[in-house]
Amino acid sequence: MGWRRSWKGWTRSSRGRRCCRSRCRSTSSSDVRLFSVEEARALLPQVRPVLERLREAFVALRGNRAMEAAQRRASMADGHPIALPTGAAEEERERHEQTLRECMELLDGWGIQLKDPERGLIDFPHERDGVVVLLCYELEETELAYWHPVETGYAGRQPI
Repeated sequence: MGWRRSWKGWTRSSRGRRCCRSRCRSTSSSDVRLFSVEEARALLPQVRPVLERLREAFVALRGNRAMEAAQRRASMADGHPIALPTGAAEEERERHEQTLRECMELLDGWGIQLKDPERGLIDFPHERDGVVVLLCYELEETELAYWHPVETGYAGRQPI
């Protein structure tokens, strides 16, 4: 089994692929799907709604966790018992976690690398002048317009 990048870290992938990041230097271009610029751009209408759902679920989960942490801190300060999440709150958390899993599986199935779920930041592996680089897209952008070397990440973005 290979590994895939998730927003929490490395996780096993049933497809046996590895991501194309600097932490994964042994990855060859045959391990990942390589997109042309046109293919990546053509996929964006399908990808955008997935990124929007992913971001919504991620932000909701983060908010729920922050609220639970604040409740724990407050209960420790005054000695009152911690209020456990209600059944409805637990169901909501599970629903958001399921949405995250589904969206990440969709992106992984397409061969897209999720970098930041809150920003909707993804990369499409691409070959440029014989070297694997990443076509970089962020949800707030109107089109796929940037690429960067694997080693530099987002900071090395350049116009296509």
